[in-house]
Amino acid sequence: MRPLVRALTTALPALLLLAACNTQDSGQSSDALVQGTAFNATGSIPCSFGAGQPTGQCPFGVTREGNGSGVVAVTKPDGMTRSIFFQDGKATSADTSQADSGPFSASKQGDLSIVRVGEERYEIPDAVIYGG
Repeated sequence: MRPLVRALTTALPALLLLAACNTQDSGQSSDALVQGTAFNATGSIPCSFGAGQPTGQCPFGVTREGNGSGVVAVTKPDGMTRSIFFQDGKATSADTSQADSGPFSASKQGDLSIVRVGEERYEIPDAVIYGG
């Protein structure tokens, strides 16, 4: 029995180190998916669609890629979806077409990304893209 105890005592620190290495962040998200969806989280964010229009709430789903990167898919009132792409916590682009009324722009106000595509405006908290 002593050889077995000695072997376990010797191997245990190496096994613990190996387990710790396997749980380190590899840049990939380990978020669970919302049941029945392809999203890591769903909810609503403030949105508006035109100068002088009141702010409403738009449903969203987010696919997180880790390290502040991912895609936020927002469903607009007309049923169409606007995808907003994030890299390192910053909104970098959106799926636009020639039919869109203006350019993409994004700015930060504290922990809030203010994203504009033409007259469309979306307010996306950091927690959406980072989780939490």
